[in-house]
Amino acid sequence: MRLPRSFYLLGAATLAVALFWGGGQPFAVGLFPVPYDKLAHSVYFATLAVLLWFGTGGRWPVLVFLVVSAIGGLDELHQSTLPGRVADFYDYLIDTVAAGLVITLLEKNKAVLEALQHRKHMV
Repeated sequence: MRLPRSFYLLGAATLAVALFWGGGQPFAVGLFPVPYDKLAHSVYFATLAVLLWFGTGGRWPVLVFLVVSAIGGLDELHQSTLPGRVADFYDYLIDTVAAGLVITLLEKNKAVLEALQHRKHMV
């Protein structure tokens, strides 16, 4: 069953709101200790990229990359204003690299994904 694009876009919007709202809460300070914070960043932003890629039907991979990268940058700027939090260029770099890698994988396998979707409709 194919999910509507709006489902993926709603998921991406929910993740973005949760990032900025949750990141501003006191419990967010030290939530992920080093080096697990880098893993959390990579998984979070890769997931955001996947949701946006499917939400746009894979039509605008560069835009998806730019949006995810911008959200990562805004997150770091936001953190720089919060008590107990700091902006980290390496967090932003990991956010951007994770988005780039997952979008590249999706683009390279776009034909396979489309064939699987077509096959599901035939069964």
